[in-house]
Amino acid sequence: MRIRSTAGHFAWLGVEIALVGLICFSILAIAWSRNVTFDMTPTLDHTLSDQAQRTARRLAQDVRITVFYNSQEQGRVREMKELLRRFADQSGHVSFRMVDLDRSPMLANQYNVVNYNTAIVESGDVRLPVRNLGEDDITTALIKLIEGRQRVAVFAVGHGEADPTNPDPRSGLTQGAKALESENYRIERMADLRGGIPDEVTLFVVANPRTDFTDAEIAAVDAYLERGGGGLFLVEAGSAPRLAGLLRELGIEQGNDLIVDERNRLFFADSFAPQIAFFNDQILPFTGAPPAVLPLAQSILPVDPSRDGVQVAPFAFTGQDTFAHKDRTIVEGVVPSFVEGVDLPGPVPVAAIARIGADETGGSVVVVGDGEFATNLYVGTLGNRDFFLNLAHLAGRAEALIATRHEINPGGTFSRLHLTAPQARVLFWVSVVLLPATVLLLGALIGWRRRARSAG
Repeated sequence: MRIRSTAGHFAWLGVEIALVGLICFSILAIAWSRNVTFDMTPTLDHTLSDQAQRTARRLAQDVRITVFYNSQEQGRVREMKELLRRFADQSGHVSFRMVDLDRSPMLANQYNVVNYNTAIVESGDVRLPVRNLGEDDITTALIKLIEGRQRVAVFAVGHGEADPTNPDPRSGLTQGAKALESENYRIERMADLRGGIPDEVTLFVVANPRTDFTDAEIAAVDAYLERGGGGLFLVEAGSAPRLAGLLRELGIEQGNDLIVDERNRLFFADSFAPQIAFFNDQILPFTGAPPAVLPLAQSILPVDPSRDGVQVAPFAFTGQDTFAHKDRTIVEGVVPSFVEGVDLPGPVPVAAIARIGADETGGSVVVVGDGEFATNLYVGTLGNRDFFLNLAHLAGRAEALIATRHEINPGGTFSRLHLTAPQARVLFWVSVVLLPATVLLLGALIGWRRRARSAG
């Protein structure tokens, strides 16, 4: 009996071990097939950005990435391999191989590679070198392969506009220009528009002009848009009257007012930097990006265009509790109050688009009622960079590139932690007042009960 009992015990133990092993194997198989991962880092360092994922899924041709690494930097090798695996998980068209540069001189010579951590992204006969491999670099290379050509973005600079080559930490536009370059744009500048805007230009940008355009320049811009060009205009209230007249003919009028957003103002900031609360998803799809902040913004109002074949629609709005203050004269330290019948109640439109012509080859005009949100100071704040880039793609009819990107460091004294004034007040009262008071009350209660027990 003991022998049978012992044998039966071991038999059941073996069955249990087999079942546990089968369950574990099934869990691993499901996890492998579903490829579910959890990125617990605050900035999602181990997850591809929405833009990178969308780009990889757009691939219609096979792409192979060859990385020449340094065997003495195993940590860096693991990082690059993990990054490439994430791209391969997004698309079956992506494959990669890791090559030790020191041990493969012949292959390195064929690819003209002499530096460590250099990748060659190739598809068919096209080879694109990538130095110091990173997510943005791979995404840029994949966009170039998909597009097949480089887009050209021209910035007007002859009227005091923000300059894409000016590195000034407040008024420059270098970070925005660099972001456009990473998405397959070649950046150029034009100080004199009287000779016309070339046909090769896919995006024409006017960022916060301080002086007006001449009649000849307005005619050149108009001709470019009528030929099917894309224009992005970031305009402040009262600036460039001739340009405002052209935009009005196309059905977009500037409000020449000041939008007040008291509820969503950033901590230790004033109420004149409204946040964009929602979009018209049929025009600019929602990508999950944080809200953009527009300092000293004006309303942008759709009106009946004076030209035939132009369709106009607003697509970005502030919150319900904002308003556009018609009197831009503000007393320091005083938040203006809404004047019924004079001021424009929220939601206030802050961006609009005009399509010239009914087909996809017609011109496209995007107007935003703020000229500073894309400058080096503000472009890293909340969703400003995504907003600027997505507006550029919308104007240049590159809607496939509209997406959300990884955060960048904000400029000036702004912090990565963005709190509105109400949120900051709640945080203060909870952390500084409520929690310490609760601990003190609990301590007093416990002490009182102990004394009561000792007395009894």
